[in-house]
Amino acid sequence: MIDIGGSSVKTMVSDREEMRKFPSGPTLTPKQMVAGVKAATRDWTFDAITVGFPGLVENGQLVREPLNLGGGWLSFDLARAFDRPVRIINDAALHALASYEGGRMLFVGFGTSIGAALVADDVIVPVELGLVPFTKRHRFMTRLTKQARKESGHKRWQRSVHEAVELLQDIFWPRDTVIGGGNAKHLDPLPAGARRVSNQDGIVGARRLWEGADYFAVPYGTTWRISKDGAPPGSPTSQAIASSRAARKLRTSG
Repeated sequence: MIDIGGSSVKTMVSDREEMRKFPSGPTLTPKQMVAGVKAATRDWTFDAITVGFPGLVENGQLVREPLNLGGGWLSFDLARAFDRPVRIINDAALHALASYEGGRMLFVGFGTSIGAALVADDVIVPVELGLVPFTKRHRFMTRLTKQARKESGHKRWQRSVHEAVELLQDIFWPRDTVIGGGNAKHLDPLPAGARRVSNQDGIVGARRLWEGADYFAVPYGTTWRISKDGAPPGSPTSQAIASSRAARKLRTSG
């Protein structure tokens, strides 16, 4: 897993609990990122890579340069640079996928920026929140980010987080609200009805972009669709399992 954030690039591999990271920032280029990952993971063995990217991803491909990194990402071939298969997902969607247990779930990540994703009945929809008005004078990104916490103080930042999460819960009506990102650890108490996850939990979402995991997500435009049997949604295997489950349910109800 390569989770590219505004402050750091975080790496994990599925057979270890250890997370390794190195600094990111507004000038980070894809070549610098690749060099940093290779240096940080030189003693790791892995066959495939999931990249959590802080920007718009469509059909598994980058479609816009990131707002908080350097340039050159759209034309860069990550698979060639790493000599491994690479699958790319929006970073908030990655952590939403990692935390998903079914039904309707809202993930909100508080870090250098703010990211969010709604998962509604096995469909992941990334939500761009930064420019959404929060008050008459402020937007989400000016009240809820790492910089906002530094400038305004923890108490005001935490109060803003609680207000924002309550607003988002009223809008999206999730059964499950998940709080993540580097600043999630500073929240005490958590917003009502929310649970906290760590950046390390993202490795679960990284696995779920590849066949054979407990859940398997595939890109569909700017969303991801989740199968709960480890096979691609709509595949013969997935359809056969769904038909078998429906038949068992019918027999049981009858």
